[in-house]
Amino acid sequence: MGYLVIWSGQLISLFGSGLVQFAIIWWLTTTTGSSFILALASFAGLIPLVIFTPISGVLADRWKRKHLILSTDFLQALLSFGLIFLFYLKLESFILIIVILFLRGMFQAIQLPASIALVPQMVPKNKISRVNGLNSILNNIIYMVTPVAGAIFLEIASIEYILWIDVFTFLIAVGTLVVVFVPSVSKQEKNSVQNYPKTSFKSEFIEGLTYLRVNGFMTLILGGMFANILINPLFSLLPYFIKHIHEGGALDLALILGVFQMGSLVGALFVMVKNFQPQFKNIVSAVFVSFIGLFLLGISPPGFFSIIVLGSLIAGLALGTVDIMIISILQINIPGELQGRVFSILFMLVKSILPIAVLITGGLGEVFGLSVIYIINPLLGFGLVIYLIFGSRISKFDQNMVQRRMMISTSN
Repeated sequence: MGYLVIWSGQLISLFGSGLVQFAIIWWLTTTTGSSFILALASFAGLIPLVIFTPISGVLADRWKRKHLILSTDFLQALLSFGLIFLFYLKLESFILIIVILFLRGMFQAIQLPASIALVPQMVPKNKISRVNGLNSILNNIIYMVTPVAGAIFLEIASIEYILWIDVFTFLIAVGTLVVVFVPSVSKQEKNSVQNYPKTSFKSEFIEGLTYLRVNGFMTLILGGMFANILINPLFSLLPYFIKHIHEGGALDLALILGVFQMGSLVGALFVMVKNFQPQFKNIVSAVFVSFIGLFLLGISPPGFFSIIVLGSLIAGLALGTVDIMIISILQINIPGELQGRVFSILFMLVKSILPIAVLITGGLGEVFGLSVIYIINPLLGFGLVIYLIFGSRISKFDQNMVQRRMMISTSN
């Protein structure tokens, strides 16, 4: 029950953040008209994940996770208030906005491992996959609604009024955290990692990395890293793709993002209802389908939004299952006392090259045309999938995970 209260507050906060994200990105798209500036804004939001997650994962294991989430939520509310002040005084510029996006990304990076590690701390293990599925469903509903709501708000109000919504929703999230008791990590989980003594941030981070490597998780994580390099820049540059290549408006972008999130919602609903044990082979299959959808975006003629919508729906259906399955595999198979640093390593490795990839993609889009990038990236993605199927022995990974679960069940 306590987790549901915290979860509700975070979902409300997510709605406010989604409105602001859409409004800021569209403001940058229409004001600058540059795919590189749009990529730079994405870079500013992503680079904190690389810089701060190694530290934040260790913090999530050392400090009270509730206090960590509470502090970062409050600081993000202050940043939104500062952004309102800039627009009110007519001092807004893409440089200042990019700085604020970096600071928001920094607080989100600090919060992220603690938020994920909080799930197994408050939810029974046999319910984790279902809770993750339900969480993803509601997240996708919010992601589906916020672009449309953001586009409508931009038609009837200025951006600073939208920013006020973000401030209020952050404060609601802070309030729900204050009133809920969060239990400490159990002694059993602490004893299960007694061979990993706490000495320093560096040693704890290395221990988490060693655990992943020794137990065969690195193939899963590195595969996710390269897939993200090919997929994420396409979504970061989608506003430019819609406005300047297909001559669409804010409502067109909102429709395409909404359809993508609708597909993600259906994919997450499938995982939740099925409640199956996640497997690497299912993740790779879903990634392959997502590249088919993204390829449709790339080959769509200018102005043919029906093809773009179809591609977005297919990509959403597939990607809606991927994150749930990856996170569930790690939450189920990794001791709770190690999960903070493990998830920090996950997000650091997956996102480490991503900011540079977004910048390079934006720059190449300026030189060769963004429509070319939307064709090349999915083709490279098909090559990645072929390697993961035939070169990385994914079936062996799945067999090892089944044996691990059986050993844990027998020991208990």
